[in-house]
This record gives sequence, C-alpha cells and structure tokens, in this order.
Amino acid sequence: MQRILPVLILLISSTFCCPDVSAQKLGAGVLNVIPPVLDIRDSYSIPLQLPGVDATQFDGNYVPNKKTLFGQTQSVVFFRDVWQYEFAFLGLRQVRLSVTQADGVEKPQNFWYMVYRIRNVGKNISFEEVKENPEFEHIKKELKRDKADFVAANKFVPRFYLEGWVKEPGQGYVHKVYRDQIRPEVLKKIQFLEDPNLPLLDTVQMMNAELPVIKSPSDPGVWGVAIWGDVNPGIDYVSVYASGLTNAYRMQRNADGEITFRRKTLQLNFWRPGDAVAQERDRVDYGIPLVDQPSEQIEICKRYDLPGPLLRGYLDSPKADQHVLIAEIDGEVNLKDFQSALAPELDQGKLPKKLIAAFADMGVQIPADTAVNTVIPGKKWSFMLTAGDQTESYSVILEPQYWEKDFEGIRFIKSLDYLWIYR
Repeated sequence: MQRILPVLILLISSTFCCPDVSAQKLGAGVLNVIPPVLDIRDSYSIPLQLPGVDATQFDGNYVPNKKTLFGQTQSVVFFRDVWQYEFAFLGLRQVRLSVTQADGVEKPQNFWYMVYRIRNVGKNISFEEVKENPEFEHIKKELKRDKADFVAANKFVPRFYLEGWVKEPGQGYVHKVYRDQIRPEVLKKIQFLEDPNLPLLDTVQMMNAELPVIKSPSDPGVWGVAIWGDVNPGIDYVSVYASGLTNAYRMQRNADGEITFRRKTLQLNFWRPGDAVAQERDRVDYGIPLVDQPSEQIEICKRYDLPGPLLRGYLDSPKADQHVLIAEIDGEVNLKDFQSALAPELDQGKLPKKLIAAFADMGVQIPADTAVNTVIPGKKWSFMLTAGDQTESYSVILEPQYWEKDFEGIRFIKSLDYLWIYR
C-alpha cells in the first residue's frame, strides 16, 4: 500500500496541471442558456435630422417646403445591422475566500460571482432584410443606413451590475447597486473551485477575446466570470444586468425634446433569504419567489421592476397584410388597483398626449382632436386618419407583457427567470 500511494498522488496532481486536459462536461440543465432574441424595431431609429447638414428653412416659390433641402433632411430614418450573442451561465453563487487586502494583510472575504459563456451563433438582422419589409410603408422619408454599426460582431464589451434590495431599520427596503470587479487573485481561486482546466476571463480580458461565429452546436465558446465584492449580506431580491450582448437599442425623446438612448440589456432574476450567517452556504435561487398571498406577490414584483402592460398603437396595413406596430408607451397600470391611468382618457374619445408624441416620433402625425372609438372599454380603441384621398385605420390596445391582473392578484404570462429590457 505504501508503494501505491505516491503514484496516486502523482496522478491526481497531473490532472490539475496538465494543459491538454479538457474542461469537465456539464450535466443536463446545469448550464442556463439564454438564446438571442432580435426585434425588428431595434433595427431603425426614430425620424431624426440628417447629421452634417445645416439647412435653412424657407418657403420656396416653385416647390413646397417639404421638397427643399431643409424639408428633406429633418426627418430621416436610420437603419442599422443588429447582432446579438448567445449568453449562458452556471448560476449566481457565493464563496468565502482568503484574499490580500489593500494593507497587504490576508483576510477572509465574501464574494458573489457568476461563471458565464459567450458564443457568437451568427444571429443578426441585416439592413437588406429590413428595408424591403412592408411594415415600413408608413415611413415616407428616405431610409439611410447607419454606417456606425458596420462593425462585425466579434467582440464582447461586457458590463455586469448586481442590484437588489436590503431591508434597513426604519427605512424599509433600500435599493443597492454593485458593479463587477477586476480581482485576478479571486478569479484564480474561483477557477480552481469551478474547473481548473477551464480558463475564465475577467471583464477586461473578455473585451480582447475573439468571438468568431461558431461552427457547430458543440463549440465551447469563451468563458468568463463576473465578480462582486462587499455585497451587503442582507440583500435578497437580486437581479444581474448584463449589457454588451447586442448592439440593439431604442431611442426616445424626453420632455425637453432631447433624444435619449436605452440599450438592450439582459436582466437575470434571483432570490435568497438575506442574512449574514454563513453566506457562502446560502442557496441563490434562479427566478423570483412565488407566494400565495396576492398583496405580497405584488410587492415582490415591484422589487424586480417587472415591466407592466404597454399601450400599443397599430396601423392596419393592407400592404403588410397585418397590424403594424407603430408606437408604444407605458400603460401606467397601478399595481394597487390594476387600472391604467391612460385608459379613461381613451374611453372618453381622446388620445393621450404621450401616445400622440410616440406616434410623431415614428413619423405619424396625429391631430390632437382626432376622435377615438372605444372597441373594448379599458382595453381596445380605434381611430382613423385621412391624408388627401387616403384614409388609414389605426388600433390602440392595452397589452400585458409579463403579468396581468388575475382576480385579486397577478397571473404571470411568461417566465420571469430572465427578461430583455431597455435601460
């Protein structure tokens, strides 16, 4: 037995240091895969002034204003190629490690971390695909391509935020935000714990990694880890926000008329009972907690900022042979009584100013005195627009996204483990 023992020790050691040993295979369901989801509305801008053109407005003697250089450059729609990566992760975990502090002393510290994988599966929407789509018949101006988005999708510039709520004495729940940290010493120890043969990249290293389109479904992709330190131990309702997975974004005008950008972001939801006792042993569950008490479930939904119903405006387009989504705004549904603040105005035959502005941002001008017909009170409406000898029909619908009212509580429509948001 004494002769066999040294040989066993040698074999075990070589398993960890041998560079050509492949990473361990994961069991079914261990890796949570988030497939790319592209929306055609991410591929074009709201009508904007053509950059680089400083035209003067004037009334011509022989041509209408809209045919002048000024008129033709004030409301141009820009199309862009849109791409998105596949994101997968092993879970949100905690670990207590002995690490060197700023004063040079080694002390135990608790860390949250997420091991993830990035793959370029070739998911994209091209300008050529979009510009021929009959959905864009309502946009009368010339369509320009945004050359800024010509860069091929082969880099991942990640940003990871861990956000959650901590119950503070006398203050109720307080929102906490943590940005992922670059900690080489911690990364090495996490890699040893997870899989010594699987190289893990930090955020900076990931930015320099090449991401060519995968050749087969078994392609390993590129693996990284997001690390958060000094997280309040009382945190429980937790979400991780990952951006950089796509170049998709939405544009909108604020109250001052300025254009703001909201980037498409992946929101991953988790939950744990918050306490400071043996944090590394706490299980962090994927998803949000479901309870029987309706009022408690509503409060939980608030913690995750789950998107509520939207007020959407559609064009009944014969050319597209469908209802074409033109504009959408927050339905402003109150979680106390589940009533929309905008529905009463529509039931009274008027269009809300916010909805008129949203239509205008997409190139559809609606007179403020346009008459609205109620199809289903509190839920669906219609109106007509006439331009010259052409009359177009529109519908406005209050539509749920992830949840809707169900008796005294909430009924969930989609999985709440993850969702794509714009922020």
